[in-house]
Amino acid sequence: MKRSLIFIGTTNLDIVFYTDSLPSVGQSLMGTIEEFGGGKGANQAVAAARLGGAPFFATMVGEDDAAEVLIRGLADFGINTSKIKRRQNASSGKSLIFVGSDGTNMIGIDAGANEEFSPDDVYEALIDIPLDAVVVVEMGLPVDACRAVFKAKGERFLIFNPAPVRAQISDQDCRSIDIITPNETEAEQLTGMPVTNIEEAFLAAHQLRDRGIAAVAITLGKSGVVYLDAEQSIHQRAYLVDAVDTTAAGDAFNGALATAIASGHEISVALRFAVATASLSVTRKGAQQSMPTHDEVHNFLKIKGSTK
Repeated sequence: MKRSLIFIGTTNLDIVFYTDSLPSVGQSLMGTIEEFGGGKGANQAVAAARLGGAPFFATMVGEDDAAEVLIRGLADFGINTSKIKRRQNASSGKSLIFVGSDGTNMIGIDAGANEEFSPDDVYEALIDIPLDAVVVVEMGLPVDACRAVFKAKGERFLIFNPAPVRAQISDQDCRSIDIITPNETEAEQLTGMPVTNIEEAFLAAHQLRDRGIAAVAITLGKSGVVYLDAEQSIHQRAYLVDAVDTTAAGDAFNGALATAIASGHEISVALRFAVATASLSVTRKGAQQSMPTHDEVHNFLKIKGSTK
């Protein structure tokens, strides 16, 4: 039986500029511009919905045209939008994203109404969510809202994506986290340790575990993900693909990981599923539009085999 699934995070209108190479200081570039729904929390929720997760999503948007577009888009993906709130006299969040021809990107964010999401909004969002649910929160929200999730989790399973790292997490925060999912840069910021290879990633994971976090999954791009808990360590290798746009790879991973856990899969299967989902997502343009379906991921794994 599937557990309930809720994502708590940011939603933005992504303004994406596709160009041959990322800009340097003082450089003017030619390219094309497209607009998509985005925001880390929203992207993660869309990933879960595309995979059959039927998630709730809690966020804050403004009173503007962008909000209408964003909410309608999320509902079209099959997300329960009943926990999305609107803030008067505020603008919805926006992101400006440069994407090079090799799929690499640079991102600037105007958080807008996302910055208005408060601890009270967290408590209201969780009040009727079952105690066996899987909860995913990302650090694009105000820090006090993130900490409210830690306090309110109860017996729920909490996945924390510390992106972007806006503050250090306390030892008390750590004890509330069931899985933390930084990338290599975020792991460095949280631990003060270099994370440039698999061995260093495991060392950083040990440090985070020592602070009271139950499990650590550090994503390493083309090197896959390293995972550590009290009983096992896993290196799940990545799948070789031709990357077009890596903007939402981490969000695809988090959405898929949460969906697999909510479906009752053991962690090794969940990690393989999440890495495959992220690998597929980077072969397409956009964030939410790039998220694959469950059948697409299943077929991808059949073709690629069980990379361990």
